[in-house]
Amino acid sequence: MELRQLRYAIAIAKRLSFTQAAETLAVAQPALSQQIAALERELGVRLFERTNRRVSVTDAGRAFVARAERVLAELDAAAEEMTAYAGGLRGRVVVGTYQSFAEYMLPKLLGRFHAAHPGIEIALREGMADDLLAGLMDGRIDVFIGHLHETRYAGDPALVDEPLYEDELVLAVGGTHRLASRRSARIHEVRDEPFVIFRPGSSITNRLNALAREAGFAPRVAFESVDSFTVRALVAEGLGVALFPRLLGNTPGPNIALLSLEPQPVIRRMSLVIRRAPYGAAAERFIAFLREQMLDA
Repeated sequence: MELRQLRYAIAIAKRLSFTQAAETLAVAQPALSQQIAALERELGVRLFERTNRRVSVTDAGRAFVARAERVLAELDAAAEEMTAYAGGLRGRVVVGTYQSFAEYMLPKLLGRFHAAHPGIEIALREGMADDLLAGLMDGRIDVFIGHLHETRYAGDPALVDEPLYEDELVLAVGGTHRLASRRSARIHEVRDEPFVIFRPGSSITNRLNALAREAGFAPRVAFESVDSFTVRALVAEGLGVALFPRLLGNTPGPNIALLSLEPQPVIRRMSLVIRRAPYGAAAERFIAFLREQMLDA
């Protein structure tokens, strides 16, 4: 059994296509097929079922790919650890988070981390929670900073959810809105109004839909955006109301009023989310750094 065969099997299982896997791995498809056939002969089991139209992973294939991923992760971790011993910790960590966190809170954290570990490169990916968590699950992202509980990945045993801090989700209305002088409101009080929402897949939009569903209505969407400043500006112009993080609403920007939701405030937890799998030395150092920073906060 060769390491390249493990990588080939993982690529096919992820793409369910020999052609796409070969293109990703930059190998000829006949060579890829031959290596998988040789691996199956050695193991004595079928890893993949092939037809002219599709490829599926057998039960044995799923078990083998899961173990192969662990083996390769351990090898990568060993290589990074040896690099650290050889003369300074080096590596690359891909962090996925929201535009709002990346804009307002992450730069200072990254500045402190870079000062302590200049050999570690941090790559940033911004987007919606569901998209970023999909990247975390398949290895394109190493660390997710965001909200897990409002996503389809909540409770997934492959993920570890570590609380960082809490924030309140509030009803944001324009400064001249009929509710602007209030300190709190019920979600059904704006059931007939247009909403400005974060793009579907956002944890905030998932929570809004759940709150509205409990109140017996579906939000009427007027605008949607991935950018928190845009959402705030549209609300400030009276073009709709929004579910919005209080921490962001309290920063300088267009004039909006923030109302706690009744009968109880809506609190969400910002978390550090990682895979329940071995990490390399660089990623482990970054994860430890985040834990230290939040404990000191």
